[in-house]
Amino acid sequence: MAEHLFGVGVVFLAIGLPGAVKPYKTAQFTERLDSIGSKTSWDEVEPAEWNVTLTRFGGIFMTALGVAYLFA
Repeated sequence: MAEHLFGVGVVFLAIGLPGAVKPYKTAQFTERLDSIGSKTSWDEVEPAEWNVTLTRFGGIFMTALGVAYLFA
């Protein structure tokens, strides 16, 4: 059971850290993925400020969960 929690913690850290450390770049990447199929150029896509804030707090939350699972 402990090795399962360790694996979950590593996955949460891998997903959460980029969002917590570089929220603008992470939000920009997801916006670019969302723009696939759109007529908007890849370079013109910018994330909204609320999206960057949500990415930051989501990343912090996922990182905290990852650390909690690592030490559980």
